[in-house]
Amino acid sequence: MIKLELLYPLMLEAFNENKSFSFPVKGTSMRPMLKNDDVVTIVSINNYKKGDILLYKRLDESFVLHRVRKIKNNKLYIVGDHQTGLEEVNYNQVIAKVINYKKNNKDKVYNLKGVKYNLYKFIVKFKIIRFIFSKIF
Repeated sequence: MIKLELLYPLMLEAFNENKSFSFPVKGTSMRPMLKNDDVVTIVSINNYKKGDILLYKRLDESFVLHRVRKIKNNKLYIVGDHQTGLEEVNYNQVIAKVINYKKNNKDKVYNLKGVKYNLYKFIVKFKIIRFIFSKIF
């Protein structure tokens, strides 16, 4: 698995050409929606809303893919679907927004819109549901 740090320059190059960029995810913080080796497609975008899944860079230089729970005082409060604690993120830390994903290297693309996705997004906004996900998954 190639580390995201090594892909970052290629990602920026794609964004400079107004293209999307795809990569496999690692980790458990976005379960059950995203699992290891699911492939997400991201685009560079400057406006964010609650429920968006963003790729951002922490102050320790690590890359994270989490969902926006709240926007307040020009800060984003972000959490993984499998987590309960909010993380405060500055706008300048955000790299891109997820627009779709593929499960387990299959060909079917899941766009982040539609009734099923909006229902899922509504459900995971509740901390108790994220707590339950953290215990189950």
